[in-house]
Amino acid sequence: MRRRTVLLTIFILAVLTVSAVSLAMPEIHIAIPGVPRIDRADTGPLGLRLGLDLQGGAHLVYQADTGTVLTVTFPGDAAADTADVEDALASVDYQGQVSQSDDGLTFRISGEYLVPERRDAVLQALTEAIAEPVDLITDDTPPPTNEQMEGVLGIISNRVNLYGTEEPIVQRFGDDRIIVQLPGATGSVVSVQFTDDADIAKLGSVIAEQGYGDDVESRGQNRFRITTENTLNTSQRQALRTILESEVGAIVDYQVTGSVDDAKSLIGETAQLEFLRRKCAGPLAAAGGRCLAPFTDSSVGLTGDDLSDAFVGTDQATGAWVVNIQFDDRGAELFGQMTGEINTQTNPQTDEVIAVFLDGRELIAPVARAHIRDGRSQISGGFNRESARTLAIQLKSGRLPVPLSLIQESGVDSILGKESLERSLRAGLVGLGLVLVFVIAYYRAAGVVAAVALVCYAVVTLAIFKLVPITLTLPHIGGFILSIGLAVDANILIFERVKEEIRLGRSLGSAIDVGFNRAWPAIRDGNVSTLITCVVLLWFGNRLGGGLVNGFALTLLVGVLVSMFTAVLVSRNLLQAMQATGLGRAANLFTPEKIQPRSTGQRPQSAQGGQ
Repeated sequence: MRRRTVLLTIFILAVLTVSAVSLAMPEIHIAIPGVPRIDRADTGPLGLRLGLDLQGGAHLVYQADTGTVLTVTFPGDAAADTADVEDALASVDYQGQVSQSDDGLTFRISGEYLVPERRDAVLQALTEAIAEPVDLITDDTPPPTNEQMEGVLGIISNRVNLYGTEEPIVQRFGDDRIIVQLPGATGSVVSVQFTDDADIAKLGSVIAEQGYGDDVESRGQNRFRITTENTLNTSQRQALRTILESEVGAIVDYQVTGSVDDAKSLIGETAQLEFLRRKCAGPLAAAGGRCLAPFTDSSVGLTGDDLSDAFVGTDQATGAWVVNIQFDDRGAELFGQMTGEINTQTNPQTDEVIAVFLDGRELIAPVARAHIRDGRSQISGGFNRESARTLAIQLKSGRLPVPLSLIQESGVDSILGKESLERSLRAGLVGLGLVLVFVIAYYRAAGVVAAVALVCYAVVTLAIFKLVPITLTLPHIGGFILSIGLAVDANILIFERVKEEIRLGRSLGSAIDVGFNRAWPAIRDGNVSTLITCVVLLWFGNRLGGGLVNGFALTLLVGVLVSMFTAVLVSRNLLQAMQATGLGRAANLFTPEKIQPRSTGQRPQSAQGGQ
């Protein structure tokens, strides 16, 4: 038993140390080979991410640009001007912008998307009002499909995440609109690191003199975080760097993020899909079919514009999920030339693969196993149905441009505001302190154990929120506070059972073991019921778009799991440690009731039945 207690103590201390260090460090940057890189540097308390309702941000509404552009040329004897064309369009209730060429014969008409029947009606009206056109050029941008909008949704999420906008909210609104909410995207955040010989003491005054305020936060190792209320454009960013280098010292690293203008410029761009030829460090056969680093990528001119289709399918031989792709004539020629030179069937010692990039981010780097002449191929790689469908959507969204236009932009104030947030945190700490005082006063030594376990619970839970990371909004905080009550409740169940066993005459060590064993079924059943409820809320929230429900359920689920850890392991281990130190002979310290000494003799039947 003692060895088990020591091992549990070491494990608990390790978990608490990692949690405390992660909360104490303003920025976390961990890069382990084979493991996704962890970068956490957020502006909330303890480096936690705060949502739109807690820190405000930007609200952007984008709409897919759809429509038809008609370039109509009339014969030389047709006398027409812009007003005549507009009158002809009005006769069929079509609103379009009309511009006339210099020769006076060609008109450009742009307006809403015209289905074939509607287009015929417009042309007939122009013919009757002016003359039959001698030339017609049509450029259609039809309304986006559901898959196209899903692809754009994922691309926007990836793009704005790269610019430090801290967990944006990106969601569809109707068939052709996308709402983007960027928490904390007002102003700019400058992260700068100086050399050791820099005059750090002058940094604050230099920033204030330039009109950027005094919000300068040290991040350790000569690294500082400067937050500005206004967005810094390109020239201002370079000017600030020049001044810092001349007044403070040499700069090792300089990054500017958090600007809503950066996110806006990215969102408005068309997805860029590229197929590159990658030369590896050695033959694929010698490396088990893997591309060894370092490698170099070269362009062959094959992009998403050459892709005509991408769809999900299954391999006829293995039944595994694959993504089928089809190039147009130009793409088929380029793809065939590349695969003919690097395929493993005719060139077993090849050291090249095909690297597929979307917006500069590598999607996949498949091996060419045969010479593909018809532009039809498939990408395989351990997909399940959902991952294959996601990749197909990404490929098609890179090929099919869905132009977006910004139709609304507004700043969003936080619901609570900075002052209200600080007051809420203060109120929460006061409430937690009162709970701890009551538990200690009533349960005495056991109450001290509950207080320590509750502090451990808060540290571990907040560390999980930071490391995952989970963006905290009002519903998230509500779920976290409710889970604190459940954590206290578990300790009370344990202490009440321990108290009953002590009252029946058991020693403290025996009372702890029996009390925990008897309290565990109630703790387990109550928490499992709560976990099931959380899973149901998450399931419905994901399908019904209930962001508020998801936030509450997620933090409550994490809190319940951590509360079970602290109640079963931390509290029990602390009680056993107290018992081992000699406090076991002072059983009165572990119960609010005064225990009368028992005379030797037969124990009560109820106590015997519990052994």
